[in-house]
Amino acid sequence: MQALAEFIMRGRTQACAVALLGSFFPFISPATIGLVTLRKGSVEGLLVLLWAALPLIASYSLSEGPALLTLVSIASLIMMVVSANVLRLTASWQSTMLVSIMVGGLSALGFGWFFSTDVNLLIDNIGEMLAEVAAQQQVEQEPFIPGREFILGLVALILAVSAVVSLFVARWWQALLYNPGGFGEEFHSLRLQPAVAGLLLLAVIGGLRLPNGYEFWAELMAVPLLMAGLALAHHTVKFLQAGTQWLVFMYVGLIVFGPSVGVLLVGLGFADSILNLRSRLAAVKNRQP
Repeated sequence: MQALAEFIMRGRTQACAVALLGSFFPFISPATIGLVTLRKGSVEGLLVLLWAALPLIASYSLSEGPALLTLVSIASLIMMVVSANVLRLTASWQSTMLVSIMVGGLSALGFGWFFSTDVNLLIDNIGEMLAEVAAQQQVEQEPFIPGREFILGLVALILAVSAVVSLFVARWWQALLYNPGGFGEEFHSLRLQPAVAGLLLLAVIGGLRLPNGYEFWAELMAVPLLMAGLALAHHTVKFLQAGTQWLVFMYVGLIVFGPSVGVLLVGLGFADSILNLRSRLAAVKNRQP
């Protein structure tokens, strides 16, 4: 990865080439945009973004399909410039994640407003697909048909998570080149302010109490708490000098048992924000003979 980051930073041509070809691999194109924006600013980031968006525009032009999915993908690239610029100016992951979930939510609402027909068409297509699956499996109950709130919440969550994860990769690349080991220290120290964590938790609980369809909006509000929980887990493993297998178990559990492990990490992120578990952990270790 360091070699790839070095190639990207050799010049605009190299960065644009990686952004263009990286569209076929997860996180490569947005992370490239993020790295260039972090190091050289928004103008350079937008220039690289144009090349990363070319395959999306070409695919839409050739397929003549709905514009919604293409626009969502392009919006995720634009969010990288916004989020990376916030991190570049504030050096605060808390501010960056809050801006990411806000922009992700506003973008999803904008899609629902300006591309209402495409959203309805997507809902109809999903409903038909679920009905066919239910018929093939001879399910007696009516299949769950997602509504607008469900689809737009999913879009908002995907945009926010993609922006945050891609920016983590970009920041890691930047540290490899200019500050070895810096990203690990920065990520391990990620902690939300108590007031921010409290408001986010209230938003998550409020979203879960809403009617069916708003689950993804609640999960959107939980993204910063989840990342804070992951940061605490990484810090704890390093501090206790435990094996990396514990992190592997955590991520496998997050994939396999998503909701249960996710709730645990969100709770850890909130608890650390309120109680500063890192300092308490250090105090306990220092008291040991």
